[in-house]
Amino acid sequence: MKPTPFRHLLASLLLIGSTIPTALAQNRYVPGDIVENFTLINRATGQPMQLTDFTGHIVFLEWFAHWCPFCVAAAPQVEAGIIEHYRERNGNPHGVPVQHVAINLQSDAAARDRNATTTFIERYHFDPVLQDTTRTLANRFAASGQPIFAIINGLTNSPSARPWELLYSRLGFGSTQTPLNDFRAVIDQVQPPPPQLPQLVLAPNPGPGQLDLQWSTPLPSGTRIESSTNLLLWIPGPTLPEGTLQWSLPIDPDGFQFHRLSAPGAP
Repeated sequence: MKPTPFRHLLASLLLIGSTIPTALAQNRYVPGDIVENFTLINRATGQPMQLTDFTGHIVFLEWFAHWCPFCVAAAPQVEAGIIEHYRERNGNPHGVPVQHVAINLQSDAAARDRNATTTFIERYHFDPVLQDTTRTLANRFAASGQPIFAIINGLTNSPSARPWELLYSRLGFGSTQTPLNDFRAVIDQVQPPPPQLPQLVLAPNPGPGQLDLQWSTPLPSGTRIESSTNLLLWIPGPTLPEGTLQWSLPIDPDGFQFHRLSAPGAP
């Protein structure tokens, strides 16, 4: 018996339906992925904000809905354990600033109490708050549910992570302490770019038998001079005092001919 057109249609719909979850899952971010720049509306100003507006920060995203009991449980702990914790310490242990970004999932028009989200935001001092009421961005991180958390590296030259790399993501909050420990462990490992050292040049009118070196900006603490005879093997020299703008080395006709500045902590 030939299949009827209805059977053809039903089979086609089932096939299409079976591929949708797979496609969404393949499109979902996992730690190690690079998060694409996105744009959401700032709830307070009505103006668009992008992920790249937080360049130079560790970005901590928190999706919430005011009626969600797990969001209610998480909010005060995130306020104290993440927002205030890193504000008081001027960033993570390496001095990298942390930016908390709250993302609202509940439309005011669809809420029973249209002021409930505003009350929630004011209670926990969330700022900024972006709008994702259609879950367009949330679906890239979790299939459903809330709260959702994501930690993204917004530094461009960090030795510990690539620019806009997703370092961590989580659906739900769970216990009162474990999530905060997990959040901080990830945040605390992000390292800033190494300091950029000024170009080393020869000073005019050097003294007899010496090489006078100078640079345009004060050196950070721990900077040292390295010397070489062949540009391959570099021998560590003196560590210069913080703020140094020039230094003199004795000239050895049979010794080192090349010199460079080495950043603090460099191998």
